Amino acid sequence: MQIAEEARGDVMILRPVGPIDSAAAPRFEARLFAALAPATPDEPEKVPGGLVLDLSAVTQLTPAGLRSLLLAVRQARPGTASAGGRKGVRIVLAAVPGPVRAVLEEAGLAVLLESHGDLDAAVRAASQH
Repeated sequence: MQIAEEARGDVMILRPVGPIDSAAAPRFEARLFAALAPATPDEPEKVPGGLVLDLSAVTQLTPAGLRSLLLAVRQARPGTASAGGRKGVRIVLAAVPGPVRAVLEEAGLAVLLESHGDLDAAVRAASQH
């Protein structure tokens, strides 16, 4: 699995390509957590305003990938112990393929994550805080 990244203003965009399975999940999770981290340790308030996951090129999402995504959602939420009192990061999904959407819905994650049909709409949503 490859993960392309792009920044648009205060929004970070990650585009994983291929399956997010048990082999790829550790790398996916590490990249998600890196995107949610402050730019520098001495400036904990400087986190991205939003994180967009462009899932258009994801071919499979297994339980290992779901776990990584759920951990990232928990890390991003403000007021949780892992967030350390800093502001939260809004995670928004873009261009989710049907089979991946079905996995998210079955796991109950679809209700936790805002989703848009195209990248531009997702970036606009993620930048609103």
